[in-house]
Amino acid sequence: MKNAIRILLVIVLLALLLGVPAWWKLHHVSAQPSWITSNPRDLYFYGAVGGGGASGVPYWMWLAMPRLFPEHLSGPGGYAALGISWEEGREMPVGFAKRKVGYLRVTGNCALCHAVSTPNGNDQAPAIHPFSGGRTTDIGPLLAFYRNCAQDPRFNPDEFFSEIDDDTKLSIADRLLYRYFLIPRIKRALIEDPAGVLLPAEIRAHARDPHSVAPLSDQQMKDLANWMKLEGQRPTP
Repeated sequence: MKNAIRILLVIVLLALLLGVPAWWKLHHVSAQPSWITSNPRDLYFYGAVGGGGASGVPYWMWLAMPRLFPEHLSGPGGYAALGISWEEGREMPVGFAKRKVGYLRVTGNCALCHAVSTPNGNDQAPAIHPFSGGRTTDIGPLLAFYRNCAQDPRFNPDEFFSEIDDDTKLSIADRLLYRYFLIPRIKRALIEDPAGVLLPAEIRAHARDPHSVAPLSDQQMKDLANWMKLEGQRPTP
């Protein structure tokens, strides 16, 4: 009886020792930088929606895919070739949110569809409109790009590491996580439903029922409405 209790205690201890770090690595939600969360404009353009429930695209994979699979883009320019608005000097396009939920991952937000850009002269960056009534950005090419990448035989750890290693030095734990868990899982998920990977549940619910489902909190909507009023726009995230 005593041996059985000891074995049970060892099993529980091992489960805690392995389970807690694993949960933290996969699910712990960290706050975004204050430059994003401190004003409604940047929160709208780059803020994460929801509590971290979307799987998201692992950040280093998100960064590598346009370089690894340029033939699946409609032209040069990375994500900008897919019709996504991009502010000059920013790390990522408008409508993409980078947040650490266990590991760094990228999800879409309201601005991914609602912010649009228009040409602003040959020598100037396109003008970005936070909201254009009756007009949205078609994210179909973006989702098709992700599915086509995932169906490509080069969507494998060795190919990704050949690109990722140019950007960062992953820890041994992160390399194992990417090789044996993230890359195989994201490959399957992107083939099956790229929108389900990129878009949080709140955004997908809003897309199904725009008039009754709001992906932002009441206070966020008020702040956004005030900012868009100054911009001469109408908020409908």
